[in-house]
Amino acid sequence: MLLATGATLLAWFAGGVAVYVNAVDQGTRLFDEHLHDVGRVVLSFADHEIDEVAREGRDIVHVETAATLGSRYKYQIWSPSGEALLFSFDAPRTPFAPLTQKGFVTREIGGVAMRTHVVENDTKSKIAVVAEAISTHESFTKLVFLYLAIFFVASLVVLLPIYWAASRRATRALRDSATQLLDRSPTDLRPLLVSDPPQELMPLIASMNRLFEKFDNALASERRLTNAAAHELRTPLAAVKVQAQVALRSRSRGEAQAALLRLTVSVDRAARMVDQLLTLARLDRLAATTALYGSILLEQVARDVIDELEPLLKERTVQVTADLQPAPLVGMEFGVAVLLRNLIDNAVRHSPAGGEIRVATGQSAEGRSFAIVEDAGPGIPVAERQQVFDLFYRVAGSASDGCGIGLTIVRGVARVHQAEITLSDSSLGGLRAAAYFPATT
Repeated sequence: MLLATGATLLAWFAGGVAVYVNAVDQGTRLFDEHLHDVGRVVLSFADHEIDEVAREGRDIVHVETAATLGSRYKYQIWSPSGEALLFSFDAPRTPFAPLTQKGFVTREIGGVAMRTHVVENDTKSKIAVVAEAISTHESFTKLVFLYLAIFFVASLVVLLPIYWAASRRATRALRDSATQLLDRSPTDLRPLLVSDPPQELMPLIASMNRLFEKFDNALASERRLTNAAAHELRTPLAAVKVQAQVALRSRSRGEAQAALLRLTVSVDRAARMVDQLLTLARLDRLAATTALYGSILLEQVARDVIDELEPLLKERTVQVTADLQPAPLVGMEFGVAVLLRNLIDNAVRHSPAGGEIRVATGQSAEGRSFAIVEDAGPGIPVAERQQVFDLFYRVAGSASDGCGIGLTIVRGVARVHQAEITLSDSSLGGLRAAAYFPATT
């Protein structure tokens, strides 16, 4: 409001000065034209008056009385040789201005500032010198200034309430938003509700509401993950506790070793669950940034993952058949490696001892890079192939020691990379999991 008022006042002041200067200039031009016309009129009746004075034998006399022209105009009529012919009422006997003066000149006559002008008749036999008091001009100037001042004040009185009302309306939405933000708790992420906000403020409110929605989704996801993790971790931790108690109560060395072996398995399972939960949390944090994206060779990532899982392959006596064709893509190498690691890890854990898994990479006809993992395990029923991506979901009757997080991680990586994950039957008799990544440009 202050900026708008200041700008308006500045514009009014500049405009008022321009109008005032132009009005004074135009007024001066009109007064000068009028003074010129007075000189021409005086010359038109000068011959008659001069002849009448000459016939009566009188000296130079005024033509107009104070009652008609008053003191506004004074004039003198001279011959070209400088002979005084006729004067107006109270005009001095010396020229107001040089008879050769051209144009309009302001000078002091009898202590009074006056505007003077020299006019010749058509035959150039007489010269009229006319004068008008500047005070007449000043009264006009004062009147113009008064009108401008009245307009300025009246406009200000009308416009300031309009500015005030507009500013109040514009800032009401800000005040409402601030009040809603100050009065809510840190976990209250409801959208801001502002009635009839100004159009300029709508993008800000919409952006804040979208931000609140993202925060709410992130907190909800974190709560779901925390609650589910707390629930699911109870089982392996309880198993750890039970096996530890069994080891403590063992009566023989053989019983103690068996209990400790089962304890190690329980610890490994709990550690794997924690590791996958941390991986899932890390993926959530990295999903919003593309700073870690770069060119990736999917076949090399698959080769590295297979090498990394070599100890698990030997433990499960599972053979890997790899057909790793070139498959370039743009993405986050950490995420792609996590996706492949979980797919291959799931295939290994669900395959029978001495079984086979196949890992293939390449490019489709459309230019999409893909990775395919097949196993000889029990597979997943068609009805459950969407549910297995949910956190902690496990297929009923599964003999695997998995914890239901791996495919959730796979789905998370796929979403970040806008990839497509499909589950189908494998020619090995188990599950075929394929990940198709967008074509690189």
